[in-house]
Amino acid sequence: MQTFLKRIKESHKIHLMCDIFRDIRLMLITNMPGKTGEMWRYKYYKARLRSLGENVKFEPGVFISGPEFISIGHNCWIDKYVILLAGKPFRGTRKIFSKPNDNYSGEIGEICIGDNCHIAPYVFVSGLGGVKIGSNLTLAAGAKVYSFSHHYRDLSHPDITTIFKFSSMSPQDEQALILSPVVIENDSAVGLNSIILPGSTIGKGSWVGVNSVVAHSIPSNVIAKGNPAKPFKDRFNKKDE
Repeated sequence: MQTFLKRIKESHKIHLMCDIFRDIRLMLITNMPGKTGEMWRYKYYKARLRSLGENVKFEPGVFISGPEFISIGHNCWIDKYVILLAGKPFRGTRKIFSKPNDNYSGEIGEICIGDNCHIAPYVFVSGLGGVKIGSNLTLAAGAKVYSFSHHYRDLSHPDITTIFKFSSMSPQDEQALILSPVVIENDSAVGLNSIILPGSTIGKGSWVGVNSVVAHSIPSNVIAKGNPAKPFKDRFNKKDE
């Protein structure tokens, strides 16, 4: 019996040392500056992401959760301190209302980024509900994309008057959430510090202004701004200028 317990302790120590080594390695790779850091981060994520194209730069401080659910195309720039959260959402006993987005064809928990994209510093993307980011676009610094978020009521039963909490640390049965994919189509732009909420679609070629909140769908080839963001200008209609 003593020999058996000793082996368990030794095995636990080995696993602990492996965890420590893995965490130290990730810390060094994540924060290593210069071309050496870029090279190692690319190699690291090439082995872990669902797919990763050529000529993709990961700056120091990038944090990725659920890499096996993330695809990134060619010639992309993932800038400093970007956070990408992907993977199937934990349900437990929380009330989760799933709202479809007809423009989304991916799977729940997936983040897909196209070609020639710049995900600027301090961007946060919550892909737990599914996020499709097209090609040839930028999410400007500080932008936030949410496909999964808390809600003040259970949308599956809107007549229920339960007071739900806006905290992931509250008891699970006191939380209500909405899960709905987000689509940002090709050639669009998301301005500084803008927020894209669950279920939103930004149409092809549309630009969303600084500090805007997209709560619904934005059609193609418009300039939109405000809270909630609304189109106020056709990109190609000179009469609007």
